[in-house]
Amino acid sequence: MIRTKEDLRAYIAADRSAQPPAKSFIKRHFDDVTKMKTLLRKSEYHHNNPGVMHKLMYCFHWWRCKRIQRSYCSELWPNVFGKGLMIWHPERIIVNGAARVGDYCSLSSGVVIAHSNHENPVIGDYVELMIDSKVLGGVHVADHVRIGANALVLKDIDEADTTWAGQPAHKIGDTGTVEHPIPTLAKVGDEERGMNVRSA
Repeated sequence: MIRTKEDLRAYIAADRSAQPPAKSFIKRHFDDVTKMKTLLRKSEYHHNNPGVMHKLMYCFHWWRCKRIQRSYCSELWPNVFGKGLMIWHPERIIVNGAARVGDYCSLSSGVVIAHSNHENPVIGDYVELMIDSKVLGGVHVADHVRIGANALVLKDIDEADTTWAGQPAHKIGDTGTVEHPIPTLAKVGDEERGMNVRSA
């Protein structure tokens, strides 16, 4: 959760490092996905801090973030995702505000993470949700899990480093997340470890 300016900078840096850079110079600097994620993080920061100024800044950043989301028919809420959020295609992504998703999650178009029977999913770190996959209800998803296109997850996935597909989802492989930009993430991890060493 983002509470300090240091948290905010770390989350934004991780989000940008996880997102593959666009080939075009213009798209790299005016990319809607990067802008939306940055506004989401700023909204989280101001939402999580008390005071009138924070409330005003939250409303400002959240309004701008929602404008971009609506243009893609998507709905993402503050305080749901850990750092390093990656969005391959931003169209039709619906995420319940009470769901919890870990670090370095990867989303594609049509992903739905939603409640069922008044319960919401809890998803681990480095989880890849492919096109039109859905995770519904109070299920738990382990780390490094790959959820295939059009999969429907209705039960817990307790096995890390696995691939699931089908309706309802069932395990189809013992290889987990593969499409995530691992070299970029490894670099981020090295930088974080270096910062920890220097601070120690």
